[in-house]
Amino acid sequence: MKAIILAGGTGTRLWPLSRTSLPKQFLKLEQMNYSIFQLTLKRCFKLTDPSQIYIITNDMYRDLVLKQMEELDCGPAEKQVLVEPEGKNTLPAICYGIKEIQKQGDDTTIVFPSDHLIKNEEEFIQTIINSNWLAKKHIVTFGIRPGKPHTGYGYIKPGKPMGCGYLVEEFKEKPDDAAAAVYLQKGYLWNSGMFMFKTDVFIEEIRHYAPEVYRAFKEKDIAETYKKIPAISVDYGLMEKSKKVAVVPMNVKWSDLGSFDAFYDYFKRDEKGNLSYPGDILIDSNNNLVFKEKEKLVAMIGVYDLIIVELDDALLICRRDNAQRVKEVVDMLKTSKDPRVDHYTKNHD
Repeated sequence: MKAIILAGGTGTRLWPLSRTSLPKQFLKLEQMNYSIFQLTLKRCFKLTDPSQIYIITNDMYRDLVLKQMEELDCGPAEKQVLVEPEGKNTLPAICYGIKEIQKQGDDTTIVFPSDHLIKNEEEFIQTIINSNWLAKKHIVTFGIRPGKPHTGYGYIKPGKPMGCGYLVEEFKEKPDDAAAAVYLQKGYLWNSGMFMFKTDVFIEEIRHYAPEVYRAFKEKDIAETYKKIPAISVDYGLMEKSKKVAVVPMNVKWSDLGSFDAFYDYFKRDEKGNLSYPGDILIDSNNNLVFKEKEKLVAMIGVYDLIIVELDDALLICRRDNAQRVKEVVDMLKTSKDPRVDHYTKNHD
């Protein structure tokens, strides 16, 4: 089995914690010995040999990838870190990895984003192993059983049963609150963005449904390839069109940390639903998230459902139900060319 790790995203909805120069996948969060990218890499080691793992990133993050691989002391070789000439979304990134894999011949391949946190890892690994047979003729995606209605994830409607999985009947875009509640009731799954397939099956589906991408990857020079391909996601470019897509449900605690609300949902909270630091004082305050870097006392009185993120050079305060709108702040900072969108302008440990 081969593995492809996608490690080029910028994590804008976790600003100010995640910046362009140090996005969420490379962060080591509180009480974590490894970054999220390193945890993803270690997960791959349970499925395949380091020599079979390919990492897709960009020139900005290449050195970060190599440094964090070196910290593990057992990562893939440097030549297996594939640098995209420019970001063109997930479909070209996956095809770039497949192009390298096919130099050794076709093989079953698993694709992981580098920014996912997963508990129940043994069950997670076993689910992938059990799905191997389904990936011989199908493109398998892994669906997470929702714990609550969530507007930050796409959804998958399972159709005809197929052993441990189902044929995909329909993909749904990120819904509003009402639609998310209906999807939960009807047994839809969150779209995790993790895939498994035989490389020849995937490429044949690309030839049929995304011929411009297929033709571009016939180029020997990757720079020429990227000049010709559109920026397109794997969901829009292939998964929503192919008739060979299956979904396997996963019963694991999972988060892509796509927003601070997802951050809040994933980590352990106290009996009043607060996620904060020891020593903080929260009086008549429920369901809040507090993240800070320094030994600063935070006292909260009579507040509910807030996100407070404090770093040396930025402070974010918003309601949890507005967590997806943090990207609007990032867009405004980009428009004003504020360096804090890309870099920490003061000390960052």
